[in-house]
Amino acid sequence: MNSKLSLAYMKFLSNVANAPSQLITLGPWEERMLNHLASTWHAGEKLTVSEAIHATPSMSPSTSHKYLKMLRKKDLIDLVVDPIDNRIKYIVHTNLTDKYFSHLGQCLAKQ
Repeated sequence: MNSKLSLAYMKFLSNVANAPSQLITLGPWEERMLNHLASTWHAGEKLTVSEAIHATPSMSPSTSHKYLKMLRKKDLIDLVVDPIDNRIKYIVHTNLTDKYFSHLGQCLAKQ
């Protein structure tokens, strides 16, 4: 673990762990789901609740739905109803989500 990249990653993990203002605590599965959602948003795509609960093969749909509810309760995601079909709900990021990823970006930039 002495390569330049592995040392950079260890420094990033240390920066995240020692950051003075941790915005919110996420479990590993919540973090995995939020990272997947962020990748989708970054690509400019919309993601429905139905698509999100089937997007993580290592989780059952009911478990995925549970973690979506937990992210919503922590104000990291919100739901927007489709204007044409009220049965469809899109998952969108919140201001807290932006702050969370900005915080991680700052930890990465401290390399």
